[in-house]
Amino acid sequence: MQYKVSLKGIELATYTITVGDITDLDGEKVISIVGNARLSGIAAWFSQKIDDKFTSWIDVTTGRSLRFQADEYGTGTSDVEHSVVELAKRTPDSVPVMFHLNDQPPTPEPQALSRELTYDLNEFLVALRAWEGSPGAKQPLDIFRSRFLWRAEVTIKGKAKLDTDLADQPTVTALRFDAHLVKLDKKGGKFPDTDERDFSLWISDDGGRVPLQIVAKTDYGDVAIKIVDYQPGNGEPLRKPEAATTAAN
Repeated sequence: MQYKVSLKGIELATYTITVGDITDLDGEKVISIVGNARLSGIAAWFSQKIDDKFTSWIDVTTGRSLRFQADEYGTGTSDVEHSVVELAKRTPDSVPVMFHLNDQPPTPEPQALSRELTYDLNEFLVALRAWEGSPGAKQPLDIFRSRFLWRAEVTIKGKAKLDTDLADQPTVTALRFDAHLVKLDKKGGKFPDTDERDFSLWISDDGGRVPLQIVAKTDYGDVAIKIVDYQPGNGEPLRKPEAATTAAN
């Protein structure tokens, strides 16, 4: 899945989500999901370098992420920040996180937890694609975007027609979710001097359940992330259609 990121109609970046093959991680069968953000358009001429990757290893049996890794350029610097969140090693109140800059030795930054539902960025999208519910239904959860955790409340808003940039599906029926997020510090409290954030996300209301668009509120205006290309996988599905229907119900 490939997306364009724009602000007030000006293209800033591309974001690509790639699903890999089934592999092994610490003796468990997993499938990798990689999100990759790169500057594009006029922003690539004037802004700092961005080539950020967010990788999740999802257990094919449980659908839960076992490990999350973020490799991204620091804001306003050429330093690359590396974060590894060992979700498979979490305890009821903490999860191991390792962080380092460039080639420096990793240092532990354990994250305090207070909610059972804790996801990483890619795992959150996978879970959202499978969520069935009535308009107004809410779900509190926490999400790792990098080494930091965000407290979220997600609400199902309902179905509506959505215009897309997909050549074969210019208009689709989509399910909209709204979310409110608060950044947390390592002890689980609100991170100081940070704004709370809101975004809306639309997912296709069909068997593919494809994330189509995200609109995030910022101080500079609405940032829109819209799908421009989708190549479905051609392997055998991990779950049969009737199993997915049963789980949804």
